[in-house]
Amino acid sequence: MRSPSDMPEPATAGWIPEEPVGVPPLLQWPPRPKKILGYMFGFPGFYFPWIALYALFALALWAALVAVGAELKSFSLNWIAPLVAFNLLLAIVVYGLWHHRLYSRRAQGTRFKYNPRWLADEDKKFLFGRPTASNVFWTLGSGVPIWSAYAVVTLWAQARGIAPTTTWAQSPIYCTALMFALPFFHAVHFYVFHRAIHWAPLYNTVHYLHHKNVNTSPWSGLAMHPVEHLIYFSGALLLWVIPSTPMHVLFLTTVVGLAPVHGHTGFGKVVLGRYTMDADNYFHYLHHKFFTVNYGDPLLIPLDRLFGSFHDGTRRNPVARHVGRGSKDT
Repeated sequence: MRSPSDMPEPATAGWIPEEPVGVPPLLQWPPRPKKILGYMFGFPGFYFPWIALYALFALALWAALVAVGAELKSFSLNWIAPLVAFNLLLAIVVYGLWHHRLYSRRAQGTRFKYNPRWLADEDKKFLFGRPTASNVFWTLGSGVPIWSAYAVVTLWAQARGIAPTTTWAQSPIYCTALMFALPFFHAVHFYVFHRAIHWAPLYNTVHYLHHKNVNTSPWSGLAMHPVEHLIYFSGALLLWVIPSTPMHVLFLTTVVGLAPVHGHTGFGKVVLGRYTMDADNYFHYLHHKFFTVNYGDPLLIPLDRLFGSFHDGTRRNPVARHVGRGSKDT
């Protein structure tokens, strides 16, 4: 299996969370209702602020499509072009702002940075020989078009009666519950497909591109091979099987399109004046660092434990093996 070759563990350790990675309250036993509610609905929590913000983005996109009189039964540029443009702008703003603050401005230096080294300006193993330019290219040139294509085709299938539909007026409880459930479905889908593409033939031809990034940054989150993008966004096919509305389609594809930024900032926290907020998913950072651990989302730690691939971030953890020792970090 081809593995990252230019990413040693830095000589000087970066920031490490005070507590090892643990099972989220939702999965702890015995259940603690107060902790569960805080984890799910607190600020920051599972839904707030990011998933709720992405729901607002999806709502804004749907409102824009309604405003332009989108006739979803036909593949028309009248509605496809605004949808693609919206997603492109969304990716540029979300990924770009995180990168600008943390890496271009270096607004907080290496404070809370997992790996104290900054990204290499040049590295021949990346497209164009420039890591950030390569990641931007794969994100905007492959990720956004495939993200948008899944949304377009699924909306079209709903309008044509190919995919099952419902309405908020007909099924308000079901539609609300589905909105809350879709991020959990994405977590399960991600785990399954991620384990699959670590199979050597798929890794060597597809997933290796994403793993060129070990010292991760925001633009590396959606920097994938087009085949991986096709698999990554395929969770939208769930809505070809169960009843949903256009809002669910746009919400799910938006969450899937923007969620990678939170596992790849390379910083545990972002400092905004006197306020410090969580910025990254340390659980997934460990996957990029050690390669053979933490394939899923923190919600699915029990699955990584079951299959012996869980790493809690402590150096005594015996599961991980570091790859690519002895050469330059990127």
